[in-house]
Amino acid sequence: MASPEQPSAKRINAPVTPSPLWRLNDDLLADIFLRLPTLADVGRAATACASFRRVVTDRTFLRRLHSVHPVPLLGLLLFSSVHPAEPPHSSAPYARALRRGADLSFSFVPCAGRWIPVDARDGRVLLEREAMGGDFAVCDPVFRRYLFLPHIPGHPAARLKPFLVPASDEDAETSFRVVCVVERKPGQLVAFVFSSDTGRWGSLAVDFSVHPSFNFSWSSYAFGSCYWQVTGTNKFLVLDTRSMVFSSFDIPSGHGQQDSVIVEAAEGRIGMFTLKNSMISAASYLVYAVRVIHEEGNSLWQLERRVRLPSQYIFSFADATDKHLLLRGIPWNWHLEPSTHGVDIGYFSVEFESMQVEKICGLRNLLYAKQYTGFPPSLCLPRI
Repeated sequence: MASPEQPSAKRINAPVTPSPLWRLNDDLLADIFLRLPTLADVGRAATACASFRRVVTDRTFLRRLHSVHPVPLLGLLLFSSVHPAEPPHSSAPYARALRRGADLSFSFVPCAGRWIPVDARDGRVLLEREAMGGDFAVCDPVFRRYLFLPHIPGHPAARLKPFLVPASDEDAETSFRVVCVVERKPGQLVAFVFSSDTGRWGSLAVDFSVHPSFNFSWSSYAFGSCYWQVTGTNKFLVLDTRSMVFSSFDIPSGHGQQDSVIVEAAEGRIGMFTLKNSMISAASYLVYAVRVIHEEGNSLWQLERRVRLPSQYIFSFADATDKHLLLRGIPWNWHLEPSTHGVDIGYFSVEFESMQVEKICGLRNLLYAKQYTGFPPSLCLPRI
């Protein structure tokens, strides 16, 4: 008789991993990364795993990141290269990344060594041939791209320093403009604008008469207009880069004939920084005032802040952007030194909102310098 069938062993299946309640998708990760407090935190997140890096390097994410984080000051644009910010400046970590990832001597531009950097903005650098014959190029030192500009119509010789115009929110990432104010004849100024979208200099008949002996400071920029202080006076020359119209305005005598610069202030107003160096007390102050326009149309400059600067220097303005001033500090006893050997000429940044004064670097020579601002290479987008 056949033995009774034994009950089959109960099949034990492998446990099924429960479905997650939610999964981090790219959009949610991007929102989280945008809430990180610093750009360094975003950079560290990108190194955590391939998924995080894919999100951080996406062009759409980088555009959003650039809109919520101010552009850091990475260094100085000097005679032939970019000098990265040095410790303990708050931008020194970003500057080290720039040194590793960018060509700061512009060797990728043909005829390297024969170009002089004259301005920098939004990660771009404006170069001029050393002979000053009207040859210009704009380059991106991070992505090693460049564009030669055509000659200005008429090849005028006498001119103010050419400069890059800040990009607007509507501009494409690789769009830029260059403005050059030239002296068509003694005392007669005219402005030309190069647009990367058209590849041409605009033909502009916006003549403005000035005294032939006037000298102008370097330009500053606020709300679509460029400002030059007429040296030794209380007058500013203004060029509206949207309408391409020249004008001028005077500032009160208490502020005039000082070293002053116009910047953007809150609520669409313009602000003005003025330097005061006291030879008697061996002290320097930075004074900030805002222009207030009353309903009657009258305007006045309202004092906002007064900041004492490091005491061992005599200061002058070197540059201004939408967030930082660049100050050049010459030691008080510089005129007593037999030579400049061993003399520390300090370059300092001043952040508008906090009025924090930080030393960028010290140099042995008195050099033309501009601010180089941009995002660290890992968080950059091409600018040319």
